[in-house]
Amino acid sequence: MDSPVWLYERGFGPLFGSRLVVLVHRGRKTGIERRTTLEVLEHRRVAGEYRVLSAWGRTSDWYRNLAASPPIALLVGRSRYRVTHRVLAATEAAAAVRGHLTAYPRVSARLTPELMAALPRGDAALAAELENTAVVAFRPIADTAVGGVGLPATLEGIGRMAAAVVATPFSWNRRLRWGATTAEALATLPGDALVPSPKWSFTYAVDIAAPPEAVWPWIAQIGQGRGGFYSYQGLENLFGCQIQNVSEILPEHQHPGVGDGITLHPDVPPMRIEVADPPHALVLLGEPGDVASSEGFGMSTWQFALAERPEGATRLFMRGRSDYSSGLATRLAYGRLPLEPILHVMSRKMLLEIKRLAEGGAAGES
Repeated sequence: MDSPVWLYERGFGPLFGSRLVVLVHRGRKTGIERRTTLEVLEHRRVAGEYRVLSAWGRTSDWYRNLAASPPIALLVGRSRYRVTHRVLAATEAAAAVRGHLTAYPRVSARLTPELMAALPRGDAALAAELENTAVVAFRPIADTAVGGVGLPATLEGIGRMAAAVVATPFSWNRRLRWGATTAEALATLPGDALVPSPKWSFTYAVDIAAPPEAVWPWIAQIGQGRGGFYSYQGLENLFGCQIQNVSEILPEHQHPGVGDGITLHPDVPPMRIEVADPPHALVLLGEPGDVASSEGFGMSTWQFALAERPEGATRLFMRGRSDYSSGLATRLAYGRLPLEPILHVMSRKMLLEIKRLAEGGAAGES
């Protein structure tokens, strides 16, 4: 994997500004999601578009993939955009390439020999050569910044985790019901029966000024390789989670079904959907047997419940319940320590981001 893509996936895309972008596309033969670093012509947006040159012409893998299926997204700094794309006409492409080389002559070293030979012969010759190449313009459909991405967010997450660890002796029990009342923490939620006697559990809650129908899509698409987890992306990816948070609703991930797997980390067995009741509840169950010894066990739920409130609002609950055997492996994987302070910080961020995204979408529709 090239360095810019590696840094983007760990939340450090803002280091590149809009000079380098990452195209998320799908392999035309495999259907696998791929990422390719592209250099933006003129290092800035032109007429609301990000224009990039296919250095190896129409034979570039990413260009051929776009011919088979539309782009999935474009990553620019801390933002992820859904985009449309078009191939510039040869004369327009020639002007864009020449203007870019005038401003940034060092870029010429990355052009094909044919393009370099055409440059001194004028725009007509350059346009003729570009007939066999391609300048592709990507235009964002949504221009919403993704939360939890970038170095400032990563440092914020680290600071909050450190504070949570220090505060654990003083906020040990209160933190288990962040945002929730005592009655709400004791109330029954969908999925509780899956872990009937947990060794520990938590219940978080947040009010959202949007109806459940506007909140549910953000819940429906959670997961690695889906919509992400809306939390501190840089921290997650430092541990190899390969998470990419999004700021738009993804139609292809709006129909989670019972039995489907939701991946948290590519090296960890996925959690299984046990309840999918839009727009009211989504419940995941995790019981990866390879964490424990053959005599041990571990299991946990991740529960989301949406309750409608007056005036089109939503009360969103997140609950986790864990039970496990006494072995060291299961206690580390499912026990309250060291998991709870980390889980609290990441979950708090997730709920606040879902609130922001849902309220923003509802405001846009009103």
